[in-house]
Amino acid sequence: MKMMTRLMAVVIVLSVVGQADAANRFINFAGGLWLVKDSPFPFISSPGPNYFDNSADSVWVDAQGKLHMKIRQIGGVWHSSQVTLLEALDFGDYRFQVEGNPDLLDPNVNLGLFMFTNNTEEIDIELSRWTDPLDPDAGQFVVQPYFNSPDNLERFSLAGAGNQSTYRFNWQTDSIFFEAFKGGADVPQADADILHQYFYDGPDVPPLAPFAQIFINLYQVGGNAPADGQEVEIIISDYAYTATIDGDLNGDGFVGIEDLNLVLGAWNQSAPLANLRADPTGDGFVGIEDLNQVLGNWNAGTPPPPGAVVPEPAGLVFWGLILPAMLYNKRWR
Repeated sequence: MKMMTRLMAVVIVLSVVGQADAANRFINFAGGLWLVKDSPFPFISSPGPNYFDNSADSVWVDAQGKLHMKIRQIGGVWHSSQVTLLEALDFGDYRFQVEGNPDLLDPNVNLGLFMFTNNTEEIDIELSRWTDPLDPDAGQFVVQPYFNSPDNLERFSLAGAGNQSTYRFNWQTDSIFFEAFKGGADVPQADADILHQYFYDGPDVPPLAPFAQIFINLYQVGGNAPADGQEVEIIISDYAYTATIDGDLNGDGFVGIEDLNLVLGAWNQSAPLANLRADPTGDGFVGIEDLNQVLGNWNAGTPPPPGAVVPEPAGLVFWGLILPAMLYNKRWR
């Protein structure tokens, strides 16, 4: 029933969009259909306020399947760009891979990667200095509404992000795990690649809703043109959704050795000193409850490619019983 309701919601959205404007433009990106926002001069729109262009000069997918978005002048007027995924959402892991150094974005520009239902049910990853070129932090994780709720907004530095970086949020019924890391892989290749992590379990976790949608936008903060007067282009090399499975700590859709290694590598450590992925219970400590979540769901999900070595669950149960004691003795001996 839930799936049918959500599919009907997507059909309704497509129907309304089609009736609203026969000139609507759609693109295929990362296996999904996206609506390209069109709000040309003089039809000002939010966020911003901004004008938006839906032409192939502002938004396009290249031969490698990468999404390009621009802020550019049209007839002397600056226009931003935005796309919306026309697909029903569910709780799970949402990941965006970005090409180009986000730490070097013009201070008047924001790159938004987010889920939106309404102004009080929204999950944001935003890369911007919000018009302040001296702000050392160029990224933030946000759960709306953030006014008067300091835990709902987490600013962080993008120094060292480089020309490839990945941003994700894992959205559950009662928590959201945010992460930014260097590189274009699905998961960080080393702890040093992690730019920032944040675990939120406050009262404003958005509920699942029929009209929740994924957005990507590149826009001018407050409607201000780029400070250097130059066009801005970003590339989203990939977007992916993975249904979450308890125990899948790295978000790859499978509970296996990599998840176990995360827990063991941070064993008996406090979060956030340890990798927050290793603390799925969110209690601030990596211990037996986190290990049990992995072992209790071992081999769940989509298996790794053929040929990969996967330890047998029975063997891991054995290690799950004796390893905590071993690590405890080693720590305090």
